[in-house]
Amino acid sequence: MKNLLTPRPWVLLLFVLLAVLGRVALPHWPHLPNFAPLDSLALFGGAYFARRRWAVAVPLLGVWLSDLVLNYQYLGHVQLFYSGFYWQYGTYALLALLAHAGLHGRVSGLRVAGAGLGAAVLFFLITNFGVWLGSATYPQTGTGLAACYAAGLPFFTHSLLSNFFYCTVLFGGLELAQWRFPAVLARPRLVRA
Repeated sequence: MKNLLTPRPWVLLLFVLLAVLGRVALPHWPHLPNFAPLDSLALFGGAYFARRRWAVAVPLLGVWLSDLVLNYQYLGHVQLFYSGFYWQYGTYALLALLAHAGLHGRVSGLRVAGAGLGAAVLFFLITNFGVWLGSATYPQTGTGLAACYAAGLPFFTHSLLSNFFYCTVLFGGLELAQWRFPAVLARPRLVRA
């Protein structure tokens, strides 16, 4: 058996809260659409929360709460859900589940970078398909779907950049914090060698 350190739940919740607050306080920093910590939040939750239900529920709750605040800021009223929200939220849940399967207990810089790239690709493919499906803007043909994906390419670039930035902040920040304050932030976990 070997002794590993795992983050305490309150530390994970603190990092999720900081990402959510960052999204609300700096919604368009650095003024790029889709530059937000949402994919990274799902990956982070999947990688670090021990139970799958928390790995999915905590990031989704963070996304929803920040959506409520941002919708109020921009619309002037509370909107519980927006049109097509299920495509985004479903993608975040999928990302959290994939991260739980692929990163949980096996976090490394290379794996996180790969997950950030994969998350941007999945988000792009799924959510743009959702925009196209039943759209009055794009014809319901292969050409219409291709046009929808082409229109989404600038957003893909921003999502990719934000995933690398926020994955570095979340995963790197947690690793740095645990390295600096191991007794406070982490608890030992015995695993079979």
